[in-house]
Amino acid sequence: MNKFLIPLALVPLTLSACTLAGNPTKKDVTGQIRGFAANQNLGLALVGFNDGKYTADGSESQLIDKFLTGGFALDLPSNVPYGTYRVIVFRDANNNNRYDEGDTVLSKDNGKRLALAQNDNQFFAGTKSGWNLISPDGKVQTTVLNNYDLDAQ
Repeated sequence: MNKFLIPLALVPLTLSACTLAGNPTKKDVTGQIRGFAANQNLGLALVGFNDGKYTADGSESQLIDKFLTGGFALDLPSNVPYGTYRVIVFRDANNNNRYDEGDTVLSKDNGKRLALAQNDNQFFAGTKSGWNLISPDGKVQTTVLNNYDLDAQ
């Protein structure tokens, strides 16, 4: 009986180590987060300037786990304009799980871009229709968008 109680006792500890804005289901983009203090109210947002319109979308499900894995997972929105974006880590000043005025960007630009393409080879050679990850060296990931690591400023 005691061997069943130990895992159950660890569940609250595991959940308290995470920042949740809904549990990501698709986990479209993942990576490591490094250098962020434990006592900050962190959130993730997708930001970009496309077709003359600035987009800052922090409404998708996300998981930030600074303690157990040092990583994050983020679902990407489907209702943003086609274009290029980056993921940022921000301090959610008003605790509304959205990146808005008054929130401070805490992450460095890692040089990687997420491109939402309507057609193959749109924006960058090698991209496919849908979400793509473009590294600074020009390599394109079209399926598993991982290694999108974020460091604190």
